[in-house]
Parts: sequence; structure tokens; C-alpha cells
Amino acid sequence: MASSPLYDAAAGDTPAPKDALGRRRRVAPPNPSSGRLVLTEADYLIFDAIDRHGPLPSHYLYEFTKHLRRDRSHLQNRLTEFYNGDAGGSYLVRPPQQFASYHARYQHLVYDLAPRASAILAERSPSLAPRRADPFVHRLMGACVGASFELTAPALGLRYISQREILAHPKAAAARASANPLAIQTPAGTLIPDGLFGLEYPGKGFRFFAVEIDRNTESIERRNLAQSSFARKIAGYLAILRTQAYRERWGVPNLHVLTATTSAAHARALLAHIGRHAGDAEAARFGVAVVSGFGAHWRAPSKVLSGVLTGAWCTPLTDKLLSTG
Repeated sequence: MASSPLYDAAAGDTPAPKDALGRRRRVAPPNPSSGRLVLTEADYLIFDAIDRHGPLPSHYLYEFTKHLRRDRSHLQNRLTEFYNGDAGGSYLVRPPQQFASYHARYQHLVYDLAPRASAILAERSPSLAPRRADPFVHRLMGACVGASFELTAPALGLRYISQREILAHPKAAAARASANPLAIQTPAGTLIPDGLFGLEYPGKGFRFFAVEIDRNTESIERRNLAQSSFARKIAGYLAILRTQAYRERWGVPNLHVLTATTSAAHARALLAHIGRHAGDAEAARFGVAVVSGFGAHWRAPSKVLSGVLTGAWCTPLTDKLLSTG
């Protein structure tokens, strides 16, 4: 058998499991190389992107690194090498939950950080917020939405401000010193957004956004607000908007709340709830948009979700474009 980067008989490597067509199985366990993987700056960009947003499909990772890659095949080979790892272990994992999707065979592979990559990133720049333990599809949807904001902003002349940059600001020192810098106390309980980012509009200023991912897996309202529900989160956001507690906690001058959900019917129900509990000025701070593809029969998006920034977000009163400030 001829040698290849994935199999070197002379070096003692073992062949990777193949399917009936001779292709390496996507669900095969890592097949470590006997050689040593040497990291490049482009590789760190991959790890950083996943660290910022969460598990991402391979074509998203290509968008973050294409200015440093020869082509997509080069990235695909590199991702496979990081999944297989070397004697020190793997750098990336392929979350097994992705293979439960009906579309698993036909969609881009999703990668997440292995402990080895997380440790290397911590040495370069310590993470300012703990990794979330939400269900996989919730994390994947949040990662694709968040990464799409970052990848789309430059083409619109906007500067994306990451959660890490927000929390690294001197005004967020108290939050950084806490167990979870994203957590903020409200009368409705502890509020932890799924994401936090900002946009700089040249000549116009800044806007900051808390992001919520709602896959319509729980009721909007429950009799007991102490239970996890959308109503509890809205009560929390209304409280910090009224007291401007976000200024002291995160050091941001303003806050808007974006909820990405999976169906138009559920979006209408969310907007109706917000409209019943928020005044006009407060309601204008909330936006809801439909991001299809993450419902019960979910699949990873086939391309960057640029519509989250180029399209309209609905409020209880009107629609608004984030791209225009």
C-alpha cells in the first residue's frame, strides 16, 4: 500500500476503516499519525473561530481561513489531520450527535475543540467565559448564527466586536472576575445569554447585542417562571433594559436582544409575548428572525447565514435592519 499523510506502513500506522466504495468512514475513530503535527497561524484561526462561536461546519472554518489556505481541499485535509491527531492526541473532534441527523451523509462535517486545542488556546489567550453545555444542535445553531454575523460584517463595512473583546474591556473587569462573566442577576433570576457581540458602524457609533437561540423545544410561558422558559428570559431582559444593568456588568453603552428561532409561527408567538409585556421603547430593543434548518429534522446550513445581517429582524412594532445601524 502506498504511503499517504493518513497511512504510512513503514512508520507503523494502521489503515483507516473504509466503506464499500473505499472511502474513509466519517464515523471512524481517530487514526493517529506517527509524525508530529506542527501548527501554523492558519491552524490557530480554526481553533479561535470554534472557541469564539462553538462547533462549526467545515465550510465555515474555510471562510475564516481561506486567505491563508491554498483551497478547500487543503483545509479538508488539515481538519482530518487534526481529527486524527498524532502521538499527543487529537486537536479536533467530530461531535457524534451530528450523525443522528437524517442529512448527516450529505452535509459538511462539524468540528469542535478537543481538550488539547483548548489547552493550547488557553496558553495563548485565556478564555473569558466558560464553554456552554447546551444540547449539540442548540450549540451548532448558535455557532452558525454567531459566525455568520462575524463573516458577513466586513462586506457591509461594519466591524464585528466579539464577546471576548467586550469582556476584555476595562469596564467589564468585575464580570471577568466572576465565575461566569456572561451571567447577570435579575429579579427573574440569573440571565445568561447564548451570545454577546457588537457592531461598529463607521461614523455612527456602536450597537451591542445579546443573542438567544430558541429551537421551540420549550413553552413560551409556564405557570412557574422559575422553570426555564422564554417568558423568564424576557422578564430578565426587560429588567436589565430598565435598570441599564448591562452597563455595569458588561461595560456596553446599549443593548439589543436578538432571538433566532426555527419557524415563522413560533416567531409570531414570541413577538406577541414580547408585545404584551414590553412598552414601545422596550419592544424596539427586541428582534426575532427565523433561521430555518434547525428544527426537528435539522441539518447544518449549506452556506454562511448572511441573512442574519443583511435581512430584517422583526420587532412587535416593525422590522429593522442591523446592517444600517
